[in-house]
Amino acid sequence: MNRRCTDLSAILSVINDAADAYRGVIPDDCLTEPYMSASHLRDDIASGVEFWGSEHEGDLVGLMGIQDKGEVSLIRHAYVRTASRNHGIGSSLLSRCSAS
Repeated sequence: MNRRCTDLSAILSVINDAADAYRGVIPDDCLTEPYMSASHLRDDIASGVEFWGSEHEGDLVGLMGIQDKGEVSLIRHAYVRTASRNHGIGSSLLSRCSAS
């Protein structure tokens, strides 16, 4: 089920879990711990990023952050929990967010 997400703790949990996929791809000096801080997330939301999440059995397993910029909408974030990858969650969220 895809729905609008406002729980900052749950959003951060998914983002920081999913960021493990970047280890070894992005140089270590470009990865911070945590990957996204609460203040960074609050700043993104204040700038107009809306998060849509995908749940499985009541747990948030993936999310996308969309920012409306007038004539275009930008996908600012796209993350799926490590244990939930390769099950179509990202595709489902992309379809949902593209329809907006």
